[in-house]
Amino acid sequence: MDYAALLFDPAYGIYGVDGVLTLADTAGTQVPLTVIDKTAGLPIGPNVEIGTVVPGAMLRFSDLADKGVDRDALDEATIAFNGNTWRIASHFPKPVPTGEANGEIVLVLEAV
Repeated sequence: MDYAALLFDPAYGIYGVDGVLTLADTAGTQVPLTVIDKTAGLPIGPNVEIGTVVPGAMLRFSDLADKGVDRDALDEATIAFNGNTWRIASHFPKPVPTGEANGEIVLVLEAV
């Protein structure tokens, strides 16, 4: 089953916004991405999701990989979308049954 096509294509097509990821490398590499804004709070937890007021965002792992960005490059990076810039405080995978590479990455954000 192609979870990306069935679940993520429609969700990112409707709720996705343009974002720019700026990596913490020496060149300050900028990468355009589509993100889902969860700055009003995002659910966290491995088995039971608990709503929080922690700002966050979601992005597709495949979008990051297609741009040649390793997930570890998210450490200390910033992301700008919807007129705001955020520092990525932490991130964790949200895999689908076909694997982590087909799922999403949850970004936990802090205001810059």
